[in-house]
This record gives sequence, structure tokens and C-alpha cells, in this order.
Amino acid sequence: MPGRDPQRGAERIRKAIALVNSVADEAGDEEITPTEIAEAIRDCLELSDVDAVPNVRRYLGEALDAVSDGMPADFVAMTLYAALGALREGT
Repeated sequence: MPGRDPQRGAERIRKAIALVNSVADEAGDEEITPTEIAEAIRDCLELSDVDAVPNVRRYLGEALDAVSDGMPADFVAMTLYAALGALREGT
């Protein structure tokens, strides 16, 4: 696929994972809202890389749904790790 950069997709997913992990670890002075987490996941969904590899879009969608449903940050992070793993396997 022309213009496809799997590293860019992986980097965006890693940033979303870091954001979710900071919530799970209760690190930092400022509170990170579910809206900010959802936006980070939506940023991942905007990349064409997620359509090039099976299951990546599905895992990202599940992570977004989990945020909307108020699931714990650990659950959201694990779903994002699954998306990252699927992306790595597909490249």
C-alpha cells in the first residue's frame, strides 16, 4: 500500500497506551479525562495502517467502546496492546 507507514501507526498506539497507563498508575498532577483517552484512540483510527492489518481496527474500536462504557484503564490498555500486537504481526 503506497504511503503506508506501520511505524507511524505503532507510535500512535503507543502514545494512547502511555496515556491510559498514566491513568492506571495515577501518575501526574493533572487528571486525564475519558474524552482525552477517546481522542487518542480516535487519532489511531484515522490512520490507514489500521485497515491494512486484520483486527487492528476491531481492537481499537473495542478500546474506544471500553472508554465509553467506563471500563477500567487497565482493560483499555490491554485492548490497545492487542491492537499494537496485531499491527506488529501484520507488518
